[in-house]
Amino acid sequence: MQAIIPTVPSRSQPYAWGCISVNPDPPRVGVVTRITFPLMNPGPDEVVVERIEARVAQFGIGVHWEDLPPIGPFHLPPEPRRITEATLDWTPAAGGHRCVRATISVAGQAAPCLVGRNLHVIEAGADERVWSVPFRLGNPTSERAPVLLAVGGNHLPALGASVRIEGRTVPLGEPVWLVAGQEVDAELILRARLDGAFDYVRTLEARIHGRLLDGIHVTIKRPVLVEIEQQPPLAPEVVLVRDAAGAFAR
Repeated sequence: MQAIIPTVPSRSQPYAWGCISVNPDPPRVGVVTRITFPLMNPGPDEVVVERIEARVAQFGIGVHWEDLPPIGPFHLPPEPRRITEATLDWTPAAGGHRCVRATISVAGQAAPCLVGRNLHVIEAGADERVWSVPFRLGNPTSERAPVLLAVGGNHLPALGASVRIEGRTVPLGEPVWLVAGQEVDAELILRARLDGAFDYVRTLEARIHGRLLDGIHVTIKRPVLVEIEQQPPLAPEVVLVRDAAGAFAR
């Protein structure tokens, strides 16, 4: 298991920590959901995680967050093969896929470690070519602002991407103007341009005035299409019967 090393600076994509687990995923109304942060300390000294402050939101970018009760402390001995699972339980009042974000504060470290999980995995059928990933897009600032969207990932020509905002396709690079605190329904539409099996990643990031607002991370896995060989029809069974004269007839 890939773990979180809380003394390592945060990544350039703070939303793409796949090691954070949510169970059940997606969360269900009234069902206790466990969120787990796997922590590791490669050494050379003991690390004390003073607290982990987590929050959850609907799957999206720039949306409203719900703060969860902090957990900690956690003492991490300098053992690179040992993983300490920091867990918290949360019962959602509404169902649906969620984003997770957390601030991990470490004793003696000036800046906290920021981690997040805005992930969606699609296990596609071998004959599927188009996928829709619903998400929410918001402007958390205090003034009307242009939100610029950009798509990234691997093998970009092989998997086309477009964005629809409230049913309207918005060209990538064209600003989406949202008033302060506004949230809208959106879709990331992905289209396979090649046949065969693949395992692709697509990220969608939003920026306001050049500053990264947030992003979502989508993985699509499509297996190879297996052709079933057509067998020739079986010849009809011939039954011979003996007539009254003793001769055989069909």
